[in-house]
Amino acid sequence: MSAARKKQKAEQSRRDQLNARQQALAEQQAAQRRRERRLLAVIVVAVVVVLVGGGIGIQAWRANRAPDAGSVTPGQTSPPVTITAGQPVSWGSAGAPVTVDLYEDFHCPHCAEFEEQFGQTLTDAQAAGQITVRIFPMAFIDAGSMSAANAFACAAEGGFGEAYDTGLFANHTLDWSDTQLTQLTQLAEQVHGSVPDAFAGCVTRRSHEDWVDSVNHAASAAGVTATPTMFLDGKQVDLTTVTPDGLKAQIAEAAEQ
Repeated sequence: MSAARKKQKAEQSRRDQLNARQQALAEQQAAQRRRERRLLAVIVVAVVVVLVGGGIGIQAWRANRAPDAGSVTPGQTSPPVTITAGQPVSWGSAGAPVTVDLYEDFHCPHCAEFEEQFGQTLTDAQAAGQITVRIFPMAFIDAGSMSAANAFACAAEGGFGEAYDTGLFANHTLDWSDTQLTQLTQLAEQVHGSVPDAFAGCVTRRSHEDWVDSVNHAASAAGVTATPTMFLDGKQVDLTTVTPDGLKAQIAEAAEQ
């Protein structure tokens, strides 16, 4: 074999070896990238599981925890109310010059926000003899809404409806469903200091469920399609623009007419 031919074969052998090494390196790098992608996928899945599991856990705790009294002073009482089909629960002086009709759902987060923002304004106006507040507890969000509205009627009948109303909104994330009726009796203990036998039986039997249905019908007849909705002497208040001071001024103006 000629020297040129031998040199050519040696060069080709070197090129083949180089190509083989490059191919092996490329395969190793590709395998490494696949391992990294699998590891990243596992990490992402693990993070998602933790976040979702944590979110579910937090939500479950929010829905199933024991209630607290919120801003209510335990033992706070109000006049017992007679529950009448289609009629609201009313508080305040019968001779008050202004009537406030309030439509809310105890599972409505915007209603809880409304109570936090305007509750004291209404309480002060009621204490000053300016308004009678008429509560229409609707139940359209979920089954817990019905259970809470029924329990509210039981509390109003038992003479601690105002405190219970405040307590329900302070705990509006709770389940309040048939499987969590103990939450409703626990709340009575928080705001009333005890759980009257009549109240516990009323909650368990859902004694005022028909009344809650009748309130829903009354709200529909009044043209109420969302909660919270408030009427001041029959005129709907724009809750998207009014402020606590603005509501106070509207009440004062209506009381002078």
